[in-house]
Amino acid sequence: MVESFLIAALLSVTQADPAEAEAAVEAVVATPVAPATADIVPDDEEPIADTYATSLLDYQVAQVTRLDVADGRTRVSVENNAPAARSGSMPVRFFVDNTTGPTGVITFTIRATIGGSMHSVSRGVEVKAGERTTVTVPVPHELRYGSVSADGPGIANNSNAQMYFQSTYDPQRVVLSISRPEQFEKFVGKAPRYSGANVFVHAIPPKEAPGELASYLGYDVVVVPDAAIFDELDGSARQAVEAFVATGGHLLIGGEVRNAALFPMAKTPSAGTTSYGFGRIFVSNGAPDDKLAVFRPQLLVNPQGPVPDYERRYNQGSVKATLLPQATAPLGRFLFIITLFTLAIGPGSIWVARRRGPAALLVTIPATAFVTCAAIITYSLVADGFTVHASSYSYTLLDSKQHRVITEGLTAYYANLAPSKATLPPGTMLVAPWEDRRERYVADLKWKDGLTLGGDFVPSRTYREWGFVSVEPSRARVVVKRKGNGYVLQNALGVKVDTIMVNVDGNFFTGGPVRDGGEVELAAGNPLNWSGNPASNRFDTRVSQVVVTKPLQHLEFLAKLEGGQGLLPDGDIALEQDSGEHWVRGGFEE
Repeated sequence: MVESFLIAALLSVTQADPAEAEAAVEAVVATPVAPATADIVPDDEEPIADTYATSLLDYQVAQVTRLDVADGRTRVSVENNAPAARSGSMPVRFFVDNTTGPTGVITFTIRATIGGSMHSVSRGVEVKAGERTTVTVPVPHELRYGSVSADGPGIANNSNAQMYFQSTYDPQRVVLSISRPEQFEKFVGKAPRYSGANVFVHAIPPKEAPGELASYLGYDVVVVPDAAIFDELDGSARQAVEAFVATGGHLLIGGEVRNAALFPMAKTPSAGTTSYGFGRIFVSNGAPDDKLAVFRPQLLVNPQGPVPDYERRYNQGSVKATLLPQATAPLGRFLFIITLFTLAIGPGSIWVARRRGPAALLVTIPATAFVTCAAIITYSLVADGFTVHASSYSYTLLDSKQHRVITEGLTAYYANLAPSKATLPPGTMLVAPWEDRRERYVADLKWKDGLTLGGDFVPSRTYREWGFVSVEPSRARVVVKRKGNGYVLQNALGVKVDTIMVNVDGNFFTGGPVRDGGEVELAAGNPLNWSGNPASNRFDTRVSQVVVTKPLQHLEFLAKLEGGQGLLPDGDIALEQDSGEHWVRGGFEE
């Protein structure tokens, strides 16, 4: 009983395993001077290497079906057997026939067991009387099967249908084509295969295209076979496709894009490959080349899940250092407490038995165990407290013309007591670990005016890493004004800046630190260098290339923020920041 009591106390402190620290990245890259260029140029970066040389033309069209979910005056069905994404998130599509039903809110729910526990994703949507509509519910890529239900005023019966996605594996790729299947076939100029293809095409009619970034995040490429299809999309779908590219997605378009407003951070894309934010746009005036590397290599942010014991034992290369000291058990202190306990129970009990008699041990042994457990728990409360500890890293593009920020970020969490919930704004999606050879986890999601996360977002006494992909409105800006023979910078980013560098007519000036709302005089020089950070191995190298190491253009700035949450969403959780580093790049006002 005593041993069980001690083990329970130890487990109450932490469930995380220590990991070997990795060497910091040492490749220091100074930001060089570069002449001003146009917003959009042919992509002069190294071409994307596709390890398996998967061709878009070696494809098969997903054979999706529909399952009845609920009936009554309102009837609901769900799409089944769509190809599953291997990372990020993907859409579950519900089809609502409310031609005889009343106006009301219908709640769509998907439930599945992942990692040994039940999780759910839900969304409530108002459906008008007499309306037929398609409702999209974004789900994490791990949710590949589950039971689906719909509840609302016109629904009489639920069948609790079992929906599933078709699993995919490397080197297979998943493509979303915003078109009819025959339009995609006409665009690529080749008929689909019926089996054995490495590319799965999920065709969705333009009128049913999802209107949120999260529904696109898991696709390796989104294809619009005809640029005229953009005219058929509603405003939210067009914005979602643009946000997908800006956050690192790949978009293939058939024909010239004539509407410059579709991609506001660039001039109208022309034939060829164009960098856009963190992603790329491919424009093909005919059938795409068989060797065109249109597939995104991977999701740009890669949070790390726990490594299974066998991987830790036999594959040390898979172990990455944790980003929070609270995630590592203080073994030395615990061994000291256990040693004292052993001495008290062993030699101490013999001494008590000789002085007080054996009956006294019925009191002293449980009392010693209780004091030891209390010491361990007290240490945990003193060291970690009741706050949520966090360490955050992010890379942000400030699009001041469109008044928004585009962010790829990651936060590591640890808490003695789990927060009851967290909330994220509508343009932000959570990214769970997706690498092979790692334990997977997800969180309960509720889509309503953004994203509400359940208590399993940060479980008690468990180290968690979550990635974030975000496109959110923002009034953040940087203003640079001439003062005498120099320049002064005004910080309106909403956060303190430690160091900031600007390019004025090919000349570099640096200043900082400067508080939010404050100003600082700039000095000539280019001392802001990139040397990596503890979370560099959680991001694709393209992220730092786009934000940090790419040469600054005229009227651009690069800011470094140390510690804090940066421009990442905090989930409305009170966080105690342990460490962090954030980079922000964008244009400044004069």
